[in-house]
Amino acid sequence: MRALVLTEFGLKLDANYPQPEPKPGEALLRLRMAGVCGTDLALMAGYKGGYRGVLGHEYVADVAAAPGNEDWVGRRVVGEINTMCGKCEHCRRGLTTHCLHRRVLGIERWDGVFADYFLSPLANLHPIPDDLPDEIAVFTEPTAAAYAALRDAPPDAGDRIVVFGDGRLGQLIAQAFRAEGFNPLLVGHHEQKLAVAARLGIRTARATPPDEEFDLAVDATGRPAALSQVLGVLRPRGTLILKSTSAQPAHLDTAAIVVHEIKIIGSRCGPFPQAIAALASGKVDPRPLIHEIFALDEAPTALRKAAEPGVLKVLIRP
Repeated sequence: MRALVLTEFGLKLDANYPQPEPKPGEALLRLRMAGVCGTDLALMAGYKGGYRGVLGHEYVADVAAAPGNEDWVGRRVVGEINTMCGKCEHCRRGLTTHCLHRRVLGIERWDGVFADYFLSPLANLHPIPDDLPDEIAVFTEPTAAAYAALRDAPPDAGDRIVVFGDGRLGQLIAQAFRAEGFNPLLVGHHEQKLAVAARLGIRTARATPPDEEFDLAVDATGRPAALSQVLGVLRPRGTLILKSTSAQPAHLDTAAIVVHEIKIIGSRCGPFPQAIAALASGKVDPRPLIHEIFALDEAPTALRKAAEPGVLKVLIRP
């Protein structure tokens, strides 16, 4: 089969990559559409210390085979990206996305979805409504990650919310907050991207208003250097939610965090059922974010396009 592989020499579109074989409890999935994520680009830059394998973790696919569970065959699905053992200390405490033995789709010890076929545990899969188009359903994983920011915000965080980063994830986070009754401010540096959010009714700005403080700030910039700016707009005892993954470490002046008693929360994967419902109802509409759709044979070009300034979402289909 075809697969886009990250090797020690860079990206390679392999036309003869071995097709995986599902075991009981697993599904063989046939790709319908995949999304390029900032994490894919970070992996290419060295994030996670040198992942090698098939990239990609945002997808919608058909179940092609499911040994012992043939009722799954033919279903159109999306899927969560972490495996779990169910036995380790973290799993027993309910922290299944932090399983001590987890593999992460297209990120850590588990070949990803930029391929004709790939595997997933059946427990990770979510069927999607028949009337939800592929180009919307493919946004389920990043929309779930956006909703994680709402889930992880403390109950007393307040409603003055700013999202930094006008890229793929920042836009979805702003949409998720707005869908749930908040009025977030999206701050970015790209007029074209901000215009996309503004057309969806989201408040936008190139910078936060002078002297205005926020209760909650979400960093989705992908730039560790931006964190000092993000911290600077929080009120005392405000909350910072970190959503970016980067190959480069951040350098922070922790004195300001201590003096202003800032809460810092890392936020990663989110609730798939809530994301599917938001996409199916139209509360979150990712279609304006789509920049271009490439064939799988053009996958290396697709990732290069996704890394260009000003580009929002790039999709890949077989």
